Amino acid sequence: MSKVRWAVVGTSNFALDWIARGIKLGSNAELVAVVSRDAARAAAAAERVGAPRHYTSIDAIERDAVDGVFLVLPNTQHAPYAIAAARRGLHVIVEKPMAPTLDECRQMIEAARSSGVVLAVAHCMAWAPPVVKARELVQSGAIGTPITATISASWNSPAPEPWRQSDTTEQGGGPLHDAGVHSLDTIQRILGPVERVAALLDHHIYKYAAEDTSTTLLRFASGAHGVMHAHFNCNQNGLEIIGTEGRIWSSQWLGREFAGDLHMERGGERTDFDLPTVNVYVPQIEHVSACILSGETPVISGEVGAANVAVIEAAIRSARTGAFVNVERV
Repeated sequence: MSKVRWAVVGTSNFALDWIARGIKLGSNAELVAVVSRDAARAAAAAERVGAPRHYTSIDAIERDAVDGVFLVLPNTQHAPYAIAAARRGLHVIVEKPMAPTLDECRQMIEAARSSGVVLAVAHCMAWAPPVVKARELVQSGAIGTPITATISASWNSPAPEPWRQSDTTEQGGGPLHDAGVHSLDTIQRILGPVERVAALLDHHIYKYAAEDTSTTLLRFASGAHGVMHAHFNCNQNGLEIIGTEGRIWSSQWLGREFAGDLHMERGGERTDFDLPTVNVYVPQIEHVSACILSGETPVISGEVGAANVAVIEAAIRSARTGAFVNVERV
């Protein structure tokens, strides 16, 4: 097998315009089906993206025609669909966040392990040009020992929007799960695991079920400190990491098909990096497909996805209790 055959589960514009397109552009991936509970919707979506097959459930998928599923569904549906797919022997990529709770994440990991399939979480910012370069600079010691970091990912999201606002934060709604998980994966990818948090959650502008404002104080296992902002009432897209010998920063570290920006200041000298334009969904699907073909573990594995959810779970507990909370290890 030289290509992994994928079915996209979900028919949102994001699923069809970005995920399906990313699969079609992948050199070692093939889009073969779309899945929706509504047969007519599934057929229309398959025609729209040029997929030869469509199904109405995970159980209906023909195993001799499909190798893996890419789940683009509401957060509460991630675990049941991923577990059902794994039990059928299908490889799984699930959109971020992996699931609303760490317990669900563990069930997903166990289902994949028991069935011998690959489980990955769509933390596509691992291939964002500013993130790739920032990680390289920090690991090379370009700014010395990291001391503190600030990361923000927020967008204005007035009501109504299904499930992201109607579900509570505990159910997987709101900016902490939607935008914040991108920031958590990114900053932990660069600086290592977060071990302790203190957080605030508030209804500041909008009064839907999920809080629209979140700020989380982070303590990394390395001893570095951090602050993460994730809101649904403004537009933010910033990253700054300060080290003992300099700092790096970006005003556009998060995007879909973009180059972004990254800058470094060290010893009074400033460097502006020239970054390539990348559609982050293409290297993501190529990486996971390559891991399926080779038997390797993806850098966006289920364990990585669960580690991000563990921080979110700790942040929610902190916001509810007003206490510092240690992050549970996966």
